[in-house]
Formats: sequence, structure tokens, C-alpha cells
Amino acid sequence: MEGDLQGNRFREELVGKLSDEVLLERICAGDQQAFSQLYLRYQPRLVRHCARVLRDDLAQAADLVDEAMFDVWRSAKNFAGRSKASTWIYSIARNKVISWLRKTSEVTLEDESLLDALIDPAANPQEELAMDDMKQQLFRLMDQLTEEHREVLKLTYFEDKSVKEVAEMLAISESTVKTRMFYARKRMGQLLEKAGITSFEML
Repeated sequence: MEGDLQGNRFREELVGKLSDEVLLERICAGDQQAFSQLYLRYQPRLVRHCARVLRDDLAQAADLVDEAMFDVWRSAKNFAGRSKASTWIYSIARNKVISWLRKTSEVTLEDESLLDALIDPAANPQEELAMDDMKQQLFRLMDQLTEEHREVLKLTYFEDKSVKEVAEMLAISESTVKTRMFYARKRMGQLLEKAGITSFEML
């Protein structure tokens, strides 16, 4: 029995080191363990991205991501390798969000711009350098915010905490977190514009 458990654990470790593309190949063959690994790899980050579009509705985001990942399981054979696996997975999640927003008649121009954040965020080396420079500028601008506003931005955008988690960490209500986020983003928008930075994903 112990040997079987060790064997399963060893196999899980091996599967965990496989690339997304190889996992998709195994999923095509009905490998549930490969799917579990892919799900664990993508579900948290997809929920965070979707929740931003859905105004921090984590429950709805999680439901849509589960639907998207189920589509990945059913449609793995359709992955042709013309793009990275991550790009393909993000596009499925993005389509789920768009469909839900259209059905609930909640699509706005703001939503449409936020949906761009659901595109695979993987960047090439040049883009990563530019993003690092942007983050450094952003940190310098954040020093001009009040401590309360700086704190909620740091937790939500740089530590990927949900509104609920931030509320619990700071011992304040979720509505207070959202209010602080609103005014923090508004102030950051003014600071970014003054610095000549016309757009940034967090806004």
C-alpha cells in the first residue's frame, strides 16, 4: 500500500514537470491526472483575471473558469499548436466571460477594455524589461498615495489578493476595500497622466 502511494506521488511529481503542450497531448488520451495538473496550474490565475472583469465576483469567475477548463478537457484534441497552449487556454476563458456578459446584458466599454487583460499575459524578454521599468515607475508614483490607498493597490494588484482577502487582512469591510480601490485607481490615473503614461493594465 505504501509502495503504491509513493508510486502515485512520484508520478504526480513527474506529471507536474511536463509542459502544457505535453499535458494537452495526454489529456487527448484521457489522462485525468494530466488534466488535474493543468487545472491546478491555470485555475487560480484565470480566476484572478476573470474576477477583474467581473468586478471582483470571484464566485462567478470560478464558475466560468471551471466551464472553460471543462472545455479544455473536451477539446484538447482541437489544440493545433499554432499558438502557445497558455494562449489557447486563456482564449477559451475569455470567450466564456464574453458570452456570460452578453447574456446578462452587462457588457460596457469598460468591460471590453478589461477583457484585453484575459489575453495570455506571457511576455517576451523585451516586453518583460519594459514591464519591469513600468513597475518601477509605478512604485515611485504609489509613494505619493496615502498609506491606505497604497496598501490596497499593493495587495490587490501586486500580491493578487481578492477583495475578501484584503478585507480580512486589513480588518475592514469589503465595501471599504472597494471604495479605497476606486479612489486609489482614480488618483493613480491622475499621477500616471501627469507622468506621461497614458495607459496601464491596473487602471
